[in-house]
Amino acid sequence: MGLRSRVFIGSIAVAVVALLAGCTAPDTADPAPATASPAQQTPTVDPYAPVPEPGRTIEADPPAEARDLAGWVVALVVSSDDAESRSLTDAAREAAEREGALVEEFVADGGAITVESAFDDALAVEPDVVIGLGERTSDVFSYLTAQWLDQQFLIVGAQLPEPTDNVTAVIWEGATSRGSGAPADGDLDAAGTTPARVAGAIAAGLGSVADGTTGVVLNLAE
Repeated sequence: MGLRSRVFIGSIAVAVVALLAGCTAPDTADPAPATASPAQQTPTVDPYAPVPEPGRTIEADPPAEARDLAGWVVALVVSSDDAESRSLTDAAREAAEREGALVEEFVADGGAITVESAFDDALAVEPDVVIGLGERTSDVFSYLTAQWLDQQFLIVGAQLPEPTDNVTAVIWEGATSRGSGAPADGDLDAAGTTPARVAGAIAAGLGSVADGTTGVVLNLAE
């Protein structure tokens, strides 16, 4: 076979090999992006839904059913051990126990046990929530809760002058005190602070904390 024939046949072979390589070459195009997992997907948010923010006042009702807070420890700080306070304390304890929580009480006696020392003793039991019962706990909570940002607090029957996201408050008409740091939201009237009202406030407040809606002020309806 002549040189020209061998060159011609060789060219054909090279062309065939190139054609076959082109048919089997991997696809070098960018792959389609993988579908994001549910955890990676951006949730759909209703732009018209109210978003509770720290300091916001929310109209609320006591929940119709008890929450399952079994395993929770609730520390109840009470500013006085007089007969009226004991009645309200009993109502608060029973309401928290109805939710399944274990309740520890820390009562100021007007003597050696101050609201500040009761507050410190309450923190020592490492509770899930520290509850301040009544307006006379507001000043102490206003000052000291800012030093415990990892601890959840709940004030019942009063609120802070400057709300923070770890302090939730429950108020109602006549029980809107902000302590000595700011004026109350309306006239104060102790007559509206009944055991039933306190029990409803405890249930609403604990439910809000359990849901992660903290730092807000819950205004109980009549």
